[in-house]
Amino acid sequence: MSPSQLSLRQAAWEVLNHFNAAERNCAELIEKFGAKTQNRSGLVDITLGIIRNYAFVDSLITQVSIQPKNNIPTETFNCLRIAVYELVFSNRAHYAVVNETVNLARKIGSKKSAGFVNAVLRKTCAHIKNKNANLKIAEPQKTLPLNSRIGCEFDIDILPDPDRNKAEYLSSAFSLPLWLIEQWLAQFGPEKTTNICFASNRRPSIYARANKLKLTGQELFEILKAQDINCDFVDFGELSRAEKYKMVRLNKPGNISELNVFKEGLFTIQDITSSSVVPLLNPLPGWKIFDICAAPGTKTTQIAELIHNKGLIIATDKDNARLAKLEENIQRLGITSVRIIDYETFLKDLSAKADSSYQSSGDAVLLDVPCSNSGVLARRPEVRLRITLKKINELAQTQKQLLNLAASLVKSGGRICYSTCSILQQENNDVVNAFIKQHSQFSLEKENLVLPSAGTYDFDGGYTAIIVKK
Repeated sequence: MSPSQLSLRQAAWEVLNHFNAAERNCAELIEKFGAKTQNRSGLVDITLGIIRNYAFVDSLITQVSIQPKNNIPTETFNCLRIAVYELVFSNRAHYAVVNETVNLARKIGSKKSAGFVNAVLRKTCAHIKNKNANLKIAEPQKTLPLNSRIGCEFDIDILPDPDRNKAEYLSSAFSLPLWLIEQWLAQFGPEKTTNICFASNRRPSIYARANKLKLTGQELFEILKAQDINCDFVDFGELSRAEKYKMVRLNKPGNISELNVFKEGLFTIQDITSSSVVPLLNPLPGWKIFDICAAPGTKTTQIAELIHNKGLIIATDKDNARLAKLEENIQRLGITSVRIIDYETFLKDLSAKADSSYQSSGDAVLLDVPCSNSGVLARRPEVRLRITLKKINELAQTQKQLLNLAASLVKSGGRICYSTCSILQQENNDVVNAFIKQHSQFSLEKENLVLPSAGTYDFDGGYTAIIVKK
């Protein structure tokens, strides 16, 4: 290992030391420190796994160490987080996890901190009774669910009693806010809520959407297989209700941006649920389409592919840095039907009375609004650490304002595709129904709520509504 390179644990430790959920910097930190280790995929697994299970991991550390969290130095606590996560969630030998973590603690701390880490981890190992416990017969207060069938069983109580308080149990077991669990239980019931919890803590699969301007999903699959890239062909027509796309799941793809087939613009990375939004809109060649929250352009480019690059997509976004990413994507994919406009310029042109090129001129508007990300908690695990009811109410107001903006852009018979990656009613049905109530010339044509799934072909949650101007 060169001096500039870090071991997997050192890299994970650096990510956790710099991590701040309020700054939304998890992906950036993984990118930064992932370049300094030879095991980037391992870094992704450990750091995102810890963040998905933050509350449980921290609770177990404080319970076993018999120390308040504030009494343990942050650098030492992050060593413990890495090791406890591996002890509970991975198949690595306990002695190896303990020894390597103690060495890391000694390297970045002192003999005293290394001794403390050693003691806590050995006690943790002693309390782990069975890492393949059958959830049907294991004691729920002593067993952390790892998937719908098995859990990690301890010889001490680590969770609340589910019979006394289901919401508290699920909140503790899946490291999710209690108020969010309570809302899911009220909205979806206990069985669906439990499934959502498992889906929110899964390791999400990576799916490739074939660039329809260049090849079909089947052809992409055959090219990837010919290059010995581990992948599966997935038909998700039932989910999308449109059968426009068949996806390819990439298994352990490594650094995707370095694949030649990616550089050549043969595919885009997109979750199954996200890829079902644009087919519901069903854009046609020749349409003029506004994409108001376009960056980084995953759905923008999907529209261009569906209309065969024949039409005009006016794309804008408040985030200029992300707009630059959109420009990169359309260049890589060979798309010519997208015109990118700075958001402030777009609003200025829209408000100019003499300019009629925007007002009531669009065949469709794609409105993929900023949201709580409650449907993508597995992919965006840090969201669980900052999501609040107050923030959701603020987002709902922004979503309503953006819908009003979209309404000014469509012509008679035009369509608004309103989408979120949230499964919360406040951001979905409530926003759409309030809009229609205030705008009698619009009607709801169809809507689709997808709950996240941890099934064989897993996917995120999200909501789509197609609103038509009469």
